[in-house]
Amino acid sequence: MSGDKPYEDPITAALLGDSHYERLRVGRYALFKQPLSRKLIWQSVIFATLALVLPLTLTLPASTQMLFSSDDLLWATPKILLLGVYAVAIVSTSALALTYVGYRRVKADDELSEREACKLLDIEDVASVVSLVTGVLAVAIVVGTFLLGLGGEAAMSLFLSAGGENPFAPTRMPVSVLGVGLSTTALAVVFFLASRLFDQRLSA
Repeated sequence: MSGDKPYEDPITAALLGDSHYERLRVGRYALFKQPLSRKLIWQSVIFATLALVLPLTLTLPASTQMLFSSDDLLWATPKILLLGVYAVAIVSTSALALTYVGYRRVKADDELSEREACKLLDIEDVASVVSLVTGVLAVAIVVGTFLLGLGGEAAMSLFLSAGGENPFAPTRMPVSVLGVGLSTTALAVVFFLASRLFDQRLSA
């Protein structure tokens, strides 16, 4: 990529630059048109939000803790976390796809053909929509359930009486609160660092 940036307007710079990717990106419709590095920041934020299940579990009132099957809450396997694992799978796949796009651009952005650039943009668009719509919704439900638990007996009784099942009932899957909290924290850090790397390399 050229290190010279003679145009202050990023759209003009993209249209007149050497990168097929940038020219196509600014000219095509996309639900999320933000730079790739910012999209990776969002993936990091999604993981960090899901990691809140760990501190939230530790602050649940005693009446909510009784809904868990284990006395050791950190090693409990509430079934609501199965949705959390689904969210991790979606967002991880999307974040890896975005990382792949970033890697290809760093490696040979100005040498990408228009067809190759178009394929990378397709990957980026699909990954962005899947993680920022489906992934965010799943994480919101999981974290929202733990926030509901902070309401104690009154909130949970209202939820259960309305026909909801106990979201903290055990599952046979080895999906513990501690495991989800630590793994999502690590993923948040990894993709935050990736976003900073691509921000530097792709804007250099």
